[in-house]
Amino acid sequence: MEQISNAFDAEGESSFRREHTHLFLQWLISRVQGGALLTDGSRALLAHLELLLSTSDMRKPAMAYSAARSIKRSIHLHVGPTNSGKTHGALVALCKARTGMYAGPLRLLAHEVWDRINAGTVSPGVKPRTCNLVTGEEVRMTDDFAGLVACTVEMANLEKPCDVAVIDEIQMIGDAQRGSAWTAAVLGIPARELHLCGESSVVPLLRNMADACGDELEVHEYERLTPLNLGEDLDGKLENVRRGDCVVAFSRSLLFSLKRDIELRTGLRCAIAYGALPPETKSEQAKIFNDPNSGVDVMVASDAVGMGLNLKIKRVVFSSVTKWNGNEMVPISTSQLKQIAGRAGRYGTSSEDTGGLATTLWPRDLDVVRKALEAPLVPITRAAIQPSSDALASFSTVLPRLADGHRPRPLSMLLDDVSTLSRIDSRSYFLASLEQQLVIAPIVERASPASAKLSISEHERFSVAPANIRDERLMILLSHMVTAYASGNLIKFQDVERGLGMLDVLREVQDPSSRQRGDVNSLMILESLHRGMTLYLWLSFRFPLSFCARPEVEALKVEAEKAIDDCLDAIRAGRKTRLAKRAAQEERGESGQKGAVDV
Repeated sequence: MEQISNAFDAEGESSFRREHTHLFLQWLISRVQGGALLTDGSRALLAHLELLLSTSDMRKPAMAYSAARSIKRSIHLHVGPTNSGKTHGALVALCKARTGMYAGPLRLLAHEVWDRINAGTVSPGVKPRTCNLVTGEEVRMTDDFAGLVACTVEMANLEKPCDVAVIDEIQMIGDAQRGSAWTAAVLGIPARELHLCGESSVVPLLRNMADACGDELEVHEYERLTPLNLGEDLDGKLENVRRGDCVVAFSRSLLFSLKRDIELRTGLRCAIAYGALPPETKSEQAKIFNDPNSGVDVMVASDAVGMGLNLKIKRVVFSSVTKWNGNEMVPISTSQLKQIAGRAGRYGTSSEDTGGLATTLWPRDLDVVRKALEAPLVPITRAAIQPSSDALASFSTVLPRLADGHRPRPLSMLLDDVSTLSRIDSRSYFLASLEQQLVIAPIVERASPASAKLSISEHERFSVAPANIRDERLMILLSHMVTAYASGNLIKFQDVERGLGMLDVLREVQDPSSRQRGDVNSLMILESLHRGMTLYLWLSFRFPLSFCARPEVEALKVEAEKAIDDCLDAIRAGRKTRLAKRAAQEERGESGQKGAVDV
């Protein structure tokens, strides 16, 4: 009962089925072992049950990484708020090492660090170093013999020893969707010196994990380099938006509405950044906003602004402190409010470095932001963990086949089995969400011809592909890719995209005279197209013989990024035209009074 009670305290009701299943298996093994006479059948059953328990045992995940356990690692945990310089010292140590890696949460961040290391702009006095770039859909080899590599966390090499490794945004270790990649990196990177950078909320958890690994942990604490203060709310009036502001919203439709209304009400021009935009486009929008000569004065952004973009923001304005989670409106977490607000007044982004302001559009929301900024961080006490591909293959071998006795259990069923059977230490770990895989796995199963079923390994690689499950076009495209792969075809992007019309929209937008350039619907289709090409490139590194048109897709992806930029420019130009028309109407006395905008 103590085991069930501990699991319930840590995980709630979701732990009941798993803990009861294990207690039942232990009871069953004891009954078989206690039999007066073990027959050949009971011996086989006993061996099978013991193998099942062994396969599902994930209570000591550190022991799964032999390369890291073979050395004594020195772990440096750099913790502090946004704009505290906590990553700077870690990157300097990396640049001085003979071999090492940077592992970040976003391709945008990995690309930025890769660029800075090669250019020698990490810190004054730190010379340029050759550094390679490895992300899920992109590999840039500056030098085959380069000692340094910048990568996304999911692409971190857990087998190759290095002198120094840096893992950024370590608080992501508690994220239900992606946190298991941080857990694997912390436990598994075989670096003599490991630097972890992020929030102070992870300190107790990382102490426990370091002890489990037999490593030494030293905590370095940082304070914010410039002050962050709470400003006056905008009284619901977008006329109060000013140069250097970043207005934050949590839906694409609201972002475009805000962009339109700000430009109409203030005459200021807006850049825009949100999660669905390609990283290259977000980076370009940030560059335009940061350039004092671009004519763009305001950034309108989603929570994507909280990570990966260096912006010269003077004031962050929250248009709302709630967002739609797919089922209902929920409050923005304290941690996320702090992260986004902290983007204001970043050190080194202005000559004065006087700090930044955070405020809200509506008076009713200001107290929420005030309390968030004043509140201590909620401790992250458990790290996400997920079975490896090898563990899934072992589950497939140990668990019984389907009723006909010939077909192995499909991946969707295996993932449910994993949720039921995995044994974890609930005090320090929790089972990562398998939601995305559970959605994609049946799509892959249905797309595979009956005569050419995929192996569990192939199926699992498709199921973890970076595909937005809310994008219907992308799900259809993935289905076409799976069918072509299972049929043994060489896969060209134009073939699997046929019938979806996304390339047709790309060609339309590339025509300077096309009205579709300024159409938000065209922009959304181009975003889906870009996701599709990113998916193809990701698969081309996992199945290079089948997804063999990587150079062509890379070139097409650049075209799509240019078309998305053109769409954003056309939308901005359309707003400017309407603004000029409105000004002309006001001169003739045809417009009404300006007032507060209900957003």
